[in-house]
Amino acid sequence: MKSKWINLYAIAVIAIFIIMLAGCGSKLSSSPFLDGLTVSIEDTPNSGDKTAHKYSLVIKDEAGNLIDVDRVRINLSMSMNGMNHKMKEQMERTGLGEYHTKVLLPMNGDWKAIVSLKKDNHERKISLQL
Repeated sequence: MKSKWINLYAIAVIAIFIIMLAGCGSKLSSSPFLDGLTVSIEDTPNSGDKTAHKYSLVIKDEAGNLIDVDRVRINLSMSMNGMNHKMKEQMERTGLGEYHTKVLLPMNGDWKAIVSLKKDNHERKISLQL
């Protein structure tokens, strides 16, 4: 009788482990649709305040047509000795395939952007130098 309970306990533990693995395996991945897109970004500093920037992003498919995705996020980073500047902004859609955001940077310099495009359960990250 005792071995029956041990077997049931072992089966329950294995079942929970399999369920946890299945849930953790649902990572976002890129897709042929996202892989075929091109992204261009324009950085427009504010003339009065050089740390205020407007980023405009355009997404096109392989035929050059403007295309929408579900979400566009921009992660900005600047590497400097002793400093670790990072910013994350959600970009707003302004038109078909066009997105923008306004950012107040902590300082001027060479910023790197990682643009994250999401469509359905797929995500693609693109690294750009600003």
